[in-house]
Amino acid sequence: MNNQLRKGDLLIAEPSIFDDLSFHRAVVLIGAIHDKAPMGFILNKSFDFTLSDVLPEINTIVPLYYGGPVDPDELFFIHSAPNLIEESVSISTRLYFGGNIDQAMEAVEQGTLNSTNIRFFLGYSVWSKGQLEQEIKHKNWFVLPNTLGENIISQPADTLWKKLLLIKGGEYLLWANTPDNPNHN
Repeated sequence: MNNQLRKGDLLIAEPSIFDDLSFHRAVVLIGAIHDKAPMGFILNKSFDFTLSDVLPEINTIVPLYYGGPVDPDELFFIHSAPNLIEESVSISTRLYFGGNIDQAMEAVEQGTLNSTNIRFFLGYSVWSKGQLEQEIKHKNWFVLPNTLGENIISQPADTLWKKLLLIKGGEYLLWANTPDNPNHN
């Protein structure tokens, strides 16, 4: 697999990233690439609070995720229901970013959208032009195509990084079962 990054790809933190709390064992879905500056959402870092804790008018319990260190007070979402949410932006086949927030919230309240087809984030991740390429070159990240498609939304956050290391294979098989901090092994 090459490290050419495309919209819809997954950016996987190398096991060697220990000192970066935002990106330690992170899995990032690349949602857009503007002028060679990629942006995306960390898929596997959930908060201990839910969407209804942030938006009390929402009565449905929906998990909330840390999308990244940029604009951590802003709400973002990815989904697989462009037919329910106008102004959605395509990330890849059957996977979309944003759109009409009122329609999204209404669909969540009605139960049409849930944790299998929509994921909400506070914040997002972004890299300046050339920055991520350098980080990949220095083995901070590797790139995988999103073979899970829209099912990436429903993947459990606590096992996603390990699952993708197992897919990558090779030396990553050993790292997949290593404790969060190998010094505690």
